[in-house]
Amino acid sequence: MQRKFGSRKGATFIEYALLAGLVAIIVAAAAMIFGDDLRSLFTEESKQTESVTKGVQGVDLKSTFESKEKKPEGN
Repeated sequence: MQRKFGSRKGATFIEYALLAGLVAIIVAAAAMIFGDDLRSLFTEESKQTESVTKGVQGVDLKSTFESKEKKPEGN
């Protein structure tokens, strides 16, 4: 005698919940393993971006390009 099961909605929900939990565990483990490396990478990139920003502030690019266009070649 075979039983008939009504709905698989509950089983599907549990399967997706288990999958989401597994993904969360993997992401947490990756964050623990690579967290310090990523922090130092982003810190270094932030310092470089700040350096470029400070170097560009106050530069008038329009006048710089205009002065290069007015100079004759060879000078």
